[in-house]
Amino acid sequence: MTNWREVEELTLSGTIQAGIFHPSALAPERAAPPPVPPLVPIGENILPLAEIRPFGTEERVVVERRAGRQHIHCRAGHAPAGVVLRWPDRRLPRAYRGQWRLEGQADAVIGVSVVPAGRDAPEVPAARWSDGPVVVPFTTIWGERTLVLTCPAAGGSAQLDVVRLMPEGAGGSGARGTWVWREQDWHADPVAFVRRAEAAGWTELAIQAPAVPDAALVGLAAALAERRIGFRLLDGDPTMAEAEGRVEAVRRFTRLRHWCDDHLAARPLLELDIEPYALPGFAADPKAGWQGWAQTVRAIAETWDGPVAVDLPWWMRRSPEGAAALASARASLHEIIVMAYRTDPQRVLDAAESWLDEAGPPVRIAIETGPVAQEATRFYRRAPRGTLKLSDAGAELLNAPESAGAGQAVFAFARESGTDPAGVSFHGAPSLAAEAERTLVSLLSGWPGFAGFRVHGWEVPHHG
Repeated sequence: MTNWREVEELTLSGTIQAGIFHPSALAPERAAPPPVPPLVPIGENILPLAEIRPFGTEERVVVERRAGRQHIHCRAGHAPAGVVLRWPDRRLPRAYRGQWRLEGQADAVIGVSVVPAGRDAPEVPAARWSDGPVVVPFTTIWGERTLVLTCPAAGGSAQLDVVRLMPEGAGGSGARGTWVWREQDWHADPVAFVRRAEAAGWTELAIQAPAVPDAALVGLAAALAERRIGFRLLDGDPTMAEAEGRVEAVRRFTRLRHWCDDHLAARPLLELDIEPYALPGFAADPKAGWQGWAQTVRAIAETWDGPVAVDLPWWMRRSPEGAAALASARASLHEIIVMAYRTDPQRVLDAAESWLDEAGPPVRIAIETGPVAQEATRFYRRAPRGTLKLSDAGAELLNAPESAGAGQAVFAFARESGTDPAGVSFHGAPSLAAEAERTLVSLLSGWPGFAGFRVHGWEVPHHG
């Protein structure tokens, strides 16, 4: 590690397998990025999360919370009055085609409007609520938005039971795809493989490009086209983000492009899963890692003679280095597949939202159903004695604390954080994955940029 003599705090990342920590990357501890407020749950009742306050100069409004419901009492009066609902600890989605749905009962006509924070409600409300549900368009307003309920001059009362943010309609499904990394899954009998894919409900497949393409790939492309299942070629390796790997990747994709042009009816879209964050040196210099990724994507797109699709981790845009690399590669991108690997649908939406909130390449959202390792990060601080020793020769983990010798520094273990694989992948829980997919496809349809759903980790059946 460079400049290890000046480092006071270190992070050691790795995986835990059979209870044993396996380190993979060592880097100076970095300041945590500013926290991002979680996305307001979409499709769920968010009334319990709301901050509600009355407004009006005549103080003619009283609000009471009972059993999760809001009871609003309005006395008669002529000055504007009502209640404001806001979600200060959450963020509302941007560029969302949706609607507010309010449920409850009222014995008077209550006005309902969506208003930018700090502004007065309009004289003519967006909707009028008297009983049962009422729907108000979710207008795209940059900045914080509030729901304003205005009282009639004659007074009255209302019981607000539910507030939901929903997509406008039932939601289209878009493409439903997965990736296939093993050539053995399809090579021996492409037609039978396509029948299995059709039975599984896939409308699109990303197939890892064989090292040596042959007639089986021609047969696969034809069988997929016959059943109108989308076909693209998939490839990627972390080393492609490095200079030497980039050169070899350009050579490989040049050969593959010529083969496709000679043997296939049309050159398929190329999908790249290049993960520079898996390289040993990434943690110490993420800027260089992401810049290398961007250079490789641009070089391969030029070689392929057209923009490419890319698989990216959901957190890339929350990293300044990742966001900068994404911007520099934007012209080379045909599509983005966001690996929003979470098992809580609301956490998937939280991870996906920033990718869908602006104009750009179409975005597909992916969940994981395959096995994943338990990841862990250990934090160390420089100390007189410790179990992590650094020197010019490298880093060494010790079984027991030791003091630093000449030309050495030692660090003491401070704490550990880790991931729960059950919160990342639906592995072993296909029914939960299917339920989450149904929920997510509907809710994601509210974003114009949403182009389809991916379920990674398909276990290809090999019978019949």
